[in-house]
Amino acid sequence: MLRHLALATTIVVLAIPVAQSQSPSQSVKIRAAYLKSLSFSPLFLAKEKGYLAAEGIDVDLQVVQSASEVVAFMARGQMDAAFGNIGVPLFNAAARDMEVKIVAGVSYYPQDPAALSPCPIVIRKELADSGKVRSVADLKGRKIAFNVRGGVIEYLAVEALKRNGLSLKDVEVVEMPFPDMAVALANGAVDAALIPEPGITAVREKGIAVVLDVNPAPGTLATVLSFGVNLLSASGTKNGEAFLRGLRRASAELQRPEDVLSTEHVAVWAKATEIPAALIAKAAPYAFDKDLAIDLADLAKQQAYAVTTGQITTAPPLDKLIDRRLAKTK
Repeated sequence: MLRHLALATTIVVLAIPVAQSQSPSQSVKIRAAYLKSLSFSPLFLAKEKGYLAAEGIDVDLQVVQSASEVVAFMARGQMDAAFGNIGVPLFNAAARDMEVKIVAGVSYYPQDPAALSPCPIVIRKELADSGKVRSVADLKGRKIAFNVRGGVIEYLAVEALKRNGLSLKDVEVVEMPFPDMAVALANGAVDAALIPEPGITAVREKGIAVVLDVNPAPGTLATVLSFGVNLLSASGTKNGEAFLRGLRRASAELQRPEDVLSTEHVAVWAKATEIPAALIAKAAPYAFDKDLAIDLADLAKQQAYAVTTGQITTAPPLDKLIDRRLAKTK
């Protein structure tokens, strides 16, 4: 569900039809929207190691601020695929029977509650050192930074607050871009924040903040891959299947934290995201299902939250959200 980034962007794309078949000598170009996020590591690895090329797929990656912004373009055939969060536009597209479907669960937050999440809750170091804030329950009445209301960051925070007997009404939410959160924590403008890796490692190393809740919502589906009409059509599914095979081959190599953060893989992530390798090597990794399977229970839970908070008015059946011909589920 939901968006990691709140910046608006205008995207102009040209319609590029997806070919009906592919062969090693004639590759198929797939235009895909994505963000330079570590949560899309299977994509970066599949491209770098030639797994997509081996399937006859030439992926043309288009950087966007949020995959939610290209849902309409996918439905019109002007974009083939998008890597991003489960955003409100996807729920609305399903409700309107638009030709946009989720076909893979790309990344998850760690299932182990004790494992450090790539997006934990942190607090100002002074609050930890003084003992004023020892648990999430102590955030009552304090300011907490989100990049946007109604996003996955809010969802993670709500899960942590709920476990500690609180709700969003008990804290003061301050919206700001992720890059501004370090300064806000340093000068006391906010007391807590949720910042995805590698930002969280940076603020910890600088002594600005410390982790309060290591894993706000264990096992939550973080990012997904969606296909538009070009790859969902009868003539395009073969290309979609080939794309997914290449991605799954890469994901199968990322089943342990030490695999994700191996020297070889860190170099790939640094190249793809333009984040320093030394910083990535210290970051908490996302978890990746070997089949890029979609956790249906978690998807339904995130959708229910969107309804409860008024972000969407109705909850479309999951079969309208996912394409069971292409997706693997769990």
